[in-house]
Amino acid sequence: MSRRRIIFSIVVVLLGAAVVVGVERFTGGSSKEDLHARLVGISDRLKASGSARVAFTAELKPQVAGPSGAWSGTSMVTFGETEQWDATYSAIVAGGKEPVEARGIRVGADTWYTSPSLTAEDGRSWFRSTTPADWGAVPADPNLDLTDFGFWKEFLTRTEVDVAAKGYTDELPDVPGAPHEYMIRCTANVSPNCPPPLPAALGGLFNKVNFYPLFNVWIGDDGLIRRLDLSLSLIYEADPANPGEAAFHPQGEYFAAMSFTLDQFGTPVTVTAPGPDEVTRSSLMRRAG
Repeated sequence: MSRRRIIFSIVVVLLGAAVVVGVERFTGGSSKEDLHARLVGISDRLKASGSARVAFTAELKPQVAGPSGAWSGTSMVTFGETEQWDATYSAIVAGGKEPVEARGIRVGADTWYTSPSLTAEDGRSWFRSTTPADWGAVPADPNLDLTDFGFWKEFLTRTEVDVAAKGYTDELPDVPGAPHEYMIRCTANVSPNCPPPLPAALGGLFNKVNFYPLFNVWIGDDGLIRRLDLSLSLIYEADPANPGEAAFHPQGEYFAAMSFTLDQFGTPVTVTAPGPDEVTRSSLMRRAG
């Protein structure tokens, strides 16, 4: 064999090895079906675990100018046919205003809130999510459900096989106990499930997902999700036949970013709704002071 052929053969072998190593690194040695099953099965595994603690942060801010909102806290969640949670908001921030603390409880389809910064005329501290409340700005209302982990993770259970396999990566920052990483870009030309639906109150403010969501997901060897980061862009497009409606919605493009970290799986959790005598009958929750 000539020297030129020997050199060419070595190059081909090295390139072939590089390709094999690249594929192995991308899939982690798993088949497309296994990569898909690990991602779409997160809800079933959470139901099997029964419960978890979910630490959350979220923000909703304008691209240019306008009111904004941010939330941080921890929620104890039970996973079942209907998910229930008891959330402690360590800070709800509306623009440049002072942060307020709050607590939220969801049982079935009902949600209640209480905050030392909000008062009712009848003196009762709890109020339903349907009761208007002065959180400082509309984008700071926790009822927008940006911090509802259960809502956002459901989209991942509908991810297609090829989308899940292509989204498997090792490029995300490491999360202890979660070696399996996914970057899922939700685009309409790839998935019929995109864009995902919005929570009811958030969908009442914005009627278009302007920039398709990016889901970053970390999953443990046990199949339990340890972290979910999500970002998307929202906008309200006025109906040309009814342009006056735009005045009741945020102006321009808004960016939403959420992060959820899960631990304490299987911890006994009891979520109890406030009693009827604790829930206000007032029509408005005002800022204290």
